Amino acid sequence: MFQILLVNPSTSKPIFFLLLLSAIFLLASCQSTPPDQRTYLVLGHPYNWKVGNRLDPRLEKLDYKQFDQVWLGGDVCGQLTQSPATLDYLDSLLDLGSGKVHWTLGNHDVKYGNTQYITNKTGHPTFYTSWEDGICLLVLNTNLFWLNPWDAPLENCTEKQAQVDLMRQVTDTIQQASHLVIFHHHALLNELKLDSAGQLIKVFNVNPASVQMSCDSTSSLTEWLYPRLEAIQKRGVQVVLIGGDLGMRAKSFEYTTPEGITLLGTGINNSLDASNPPDYVTNFDPDQVLILHHQPDARKLSWEFVFLDSLGASEE
Repeated sequence: MFQILLVNPSTSKPIFFLLLLSAIFLLASCQSTPPDQRTYLVLGHPYNWKVGNRLDPRLEKLDYKQFDQVWLGGDVCGQLTQSPATLDYLDSLLDLGSGKVHWTLGNHDVKYGNTQYITNKTGHPTFYTSWEDGICLLVLNTNLFWLNPWDAPLENCTEKQAQVDLMRQVTDTIQQASHLVIFHHHALLNELKLDSAGQLIKVFNVNPASVQMSCDSTSSLTEWLYPRLEAIQKRGVQVVLIGGDLGMRAKSFEYTTPEGITLLGTGINNSLDASNPPDYVTNFDPDQVLILHHQPDARKLSWEFVFLDSLGASEE
């Protein structure tokens, strides 16, 4: 709200009309671009296929200040925890401890163990929640889930149960949030991803038929979690899941269940040698990344997939 004050408008018509036009232009600008809008960049599988301790070369050139937050969907570098120097390199680009970075760990991120290299830089444990002005963000460590059809070994059972307890606490108590966003690496809820012919949609790099969430062999993630998400959706909290293990079969994925729950996926791969690719890589389309647009005051979250090169990150 503002006012234009003139002592004598009748003798100052040029000034009056100039200010009036400026006011109209300002109001139009405010209406077209919400003043409270925030932009989050989501990067899935962003590692350099040729160098194990580096990001895709285009991401090294990207100006991250154009985004309010950066969400890392896992497999950030192929050999990430082999050396703490790799975390120093990422920190120099992304400012990992700034509070503006969220990271769901991928299998390449923990391949060499040493997860303390990551947690020391980010200040976050490997699974946690964060409140983002209306968004309840639940960041999972899907490396603690079991993605194979046989029973999981009895390992890391306490940590696995702690993650299940966190999921239970969030899903049991969430009320005031506009959105519950579950950020994960490996594909989840695969049993629900069906095409028009009723066939399973397999676009993630790994598409487990079911996910065991703890050392209890009967702990099916989908059977346990999805009814809870349905209940949350019915309470008026929009549920969105975002996975970062994409890129080899597809660059983007969006699916809405009959209950209105949205499943998103994002990932890139164009830094590989396309002349001699691995057999498991089937998609060589231009890379896309996911951008979230958050309007806290309006309780809105929207998204779009954009070409990575369009962000000014092209290789020279």
